[in-house]
Amino acid sequence: MQYRNLNLFSKQCIFIFVLMNITRLILTTFFSVIVLLSSSQYNFDYGIKLGATNYLGDIGGQEKTRRDFIMDMKLSQTQWVFGGYARYKFLPTLAGNVSINYGRIKGDDALSSNKGRNTRNLRFRNNILEISAKAEYYIYEANDIGGKGRYMLDLKTYAHLGISGFNHNPKGSFDGSSWTSLQPLQTEGVNYSKWQIGIPVGAGVFFTYKNKHRFGWDFTWTVTFTDYLDDISTVFYQGPLEGNIGNQSGLTNADEQFLANFDVGQKRGDPTHKDNYMFTTFSYGYLIRGQNSFYKKSYNFRRAKKKTARKVRAKF
Repeated sequence: MQYRNLNLFSKQCIFIFVLMNITRLILTTFFSVIVLLSSSQYNFDYGIKLGATNYLGDIGGQEKTRRDFIMDMKLSQTQWVFGGYARYKFLPTLAGNVSINYGRIKGDDALSSNKGRNTRNLRFRNNILEISAKAEYYIYEANDIGGKGRYMLDLKTYAHLGISGFNHNPKGSFDGSSWTSLQPLQTEGVNYSKWQIGIPVGAGVFFTYKNKHRFGWDFTWTVTFTDYLDDISTVFYQGPLEGNIGNQSGLTNADEQFLANFDVGQKRGDPTHKDNYMFTTFSYGYLIRGQNSFYKKSYNFRRAKKKTARKVRAKF
């Protein structure tokens, strides 16, 4: 038993070491982008964002007819997310984006159409603090919305892929009002880590007004490597005893014969599918003003037009 605990501790130490290095890389990239401001003007924008979250896991949904995307999410459990970002454009079609997000996901068995989940009678909420680094590839752009030649509003659409490190802390409740941290209780006898890694993938669009103000929308689906965002994965570790927050089936009106499905060793979750979460956000950003060689090369048509306008006025 001591050897097993030591081995588990070693694996956790290795995981934390790797995660710390990834986090350090993301933060280094973030601050490096800020340092480049003086020489990368018009390639750089930063801002804030606000939006909604949801998740796909072992609480809610239909279980036996699970669909692995947004179709199986419960819209009534949509929660909030807010954060900030910094974006640097390396090439005309490629940019890097570093962001920090803080949001909440939530689920409740009472909303499921599956009788087994109703009787399991669990609920959770989980606050997630995430740092991510993503590459954005621009698919389509229009430099003059409206075609009036004023270049006051441009549009870009993009797809993105990256890596994220996040901290989470699932909490459970008997009544939905008072919440208890579940990870220290090891409700399935598993000491999982609160620090995890994810793969964010998605798409977005933004408008830039007067080369200064940027308004955007983004959808990000994060694939994780943990099945414990909702603290549920495998089998029941404890029976439906009074006061057991990890097995609340005994608080339902199900008959005793059906309740036998919720005893120790019986199925509690689905370990074959990892938990995923979704952020969809609206953002406002500001572009750093100035002109460098990249800007002159990429947006020379704007400078040329302004010069022509001045020459015309000078003739009169």
